[in-house]
Amino acid sequence: MLKTTVVGSYPRKNKPKDTLRKPTVSDNEAMEMIKWAVEDQCNIGLDIITDGEAYRENMYWFYQLRLDGINCDNKKHKQFTVGGSMEGVDLSKVHNLVKEKGGFGIECAVINEKIENPRWNLAKKWRHAQDWAKNGVIVKQTITGPHMLSRFSVNERKDLYKDDIQLAFAYADCIKSEIAELEKLGCKHIQLDEPVLTEAPQECIWAADVINSIIDAFPKLKFGIHVCGGNAHRKRGYFGRYTEMLDGLKKLNVHEIHFEHCTLHYNMLDVFKDWDFNGILSFGVIDQRTDEIESVEQVHKRIAPVLEYFDKDRILISSECGFGHVPLEITRAKLKILVEAAKSFN
Repeated sequence: MLKTTVVGSYPRKNKPKDTLRKPTVSDNEAMEMIKWAVEDQCNIGLDIITDGEAYRENMYWFYQLRLDGINCDNKKHKQFTVGGSMEGVDLSKVHNLVKEKGGFGIECAVINEKIENPRWNLAKKWRHAQDWAKNGVIVKQTITGPHMLSRFSVNERKDLYKDDIQLAFAYADCIKSEIAELEKLGCKHIQLDEPVLTEAPQECIWAADVINSIIDAFPKLKFGIHVCGGNAHRKRGYFGRYTEMLDGLKKLNVHEIHFEHCTLHYNMLDVFKDWDFNGILSFGVIDQRTDEIESVEQVHKRIAPVLEYFDKDRILISSECGFGHVPLEITRAKLKILVEAAKSFN
């Protein structure tokens, strides 16, 4: 049967106000969240899961808060473009889109010293998650990638990091130190999340070099990279096409690539017309941005065209992105359909 996975975030059991930056939790609370999320995903029948990420304030803030050299108290506004082709995009449905400027703005942490000393404790979290996983379920460790962390920072120390590239390499060094601890405790699967590449697809070329610096440092581990169009409050925010990142994607040394598929305004598979990727493709056949529950037949229809490029043993079926902002019962219902569709696909 086909294998199933998830992208990353899972709903909290006790849901707080649905904000991008959820309240900080204690270590004990984090471990309870992880145990519950792992058991819930295992009960659904998924093959490859995550720890649920519920302990994060959000996917970038969690990392920046726990690094030296970053001022998270006095944030500064940063403007982003939408990036890539807007052909076929209904701008009236874009979350937080500033039509006049062609983008959006957020408050970002400020770089004011050397970035160092990560205090993320991902290895302890992963070990706890894998210990609670049953029936051979694999827990992959998700980590926000260096490109996104660099882009979601305001760099006021150009004497230390002259541009986003150098800043991304500094973040990469911190990520490598954390992965080294993960490897010591037995973790073998790492997923780097890089959604902001679809905001600036032309940066994928240098981002690939930074990502490869992480991958190449751990030859015994399997690395995946997840590239989506954003998922803030279940709305896509970036619109660069995968074909616009092709030169950078070809440089990546990843074992798995995780793409959106079922709700894109273009054909994701076009990227493989000019990219002979020999790894595993994980792709979204479940839409976490809507409450509508897919049918097994819908999922099968979304899988079928991918088999023109990849054999069954080289694909994973998944959601488009994470479920962190999705009601729990809807999340469970959608993932049960995912598992059922995998079991029944011929």
